[in-house]
Amino acid sequence: MVEFNKPEWTIAESIDGDRQFIYHNLQPRFVGEIIDNDVGGNDIVDVEFIDQPNPDAAELAKLMRRGGDALNEYDRRLKDDLN
Repeated sequence: MVEFNKPEWTIAESIDGDRQFIYHNLQPRFVGEIIDNDVGGNDIVDVEFIDQPNPDAAELAKLMRRGGDALNEYDRRLKDDLN
């Protein structure tokens, strides 16, 4: 099997551009939908795990925070590219 170096996080958009998703490509792998929240930011919802996650709630919360950080970094880079 050929292995390749994949990024930890991938942001994807639907073809029609009305939905965004975040993928965690390392263990535990998951996909979640990105939605706008009421305070001008984003939330990751409808998370579906591909691999069995660690049942520790603190570890899952940390993983979701890291996903939010990755999404914020992505948005920051997009804004920088537009300027």
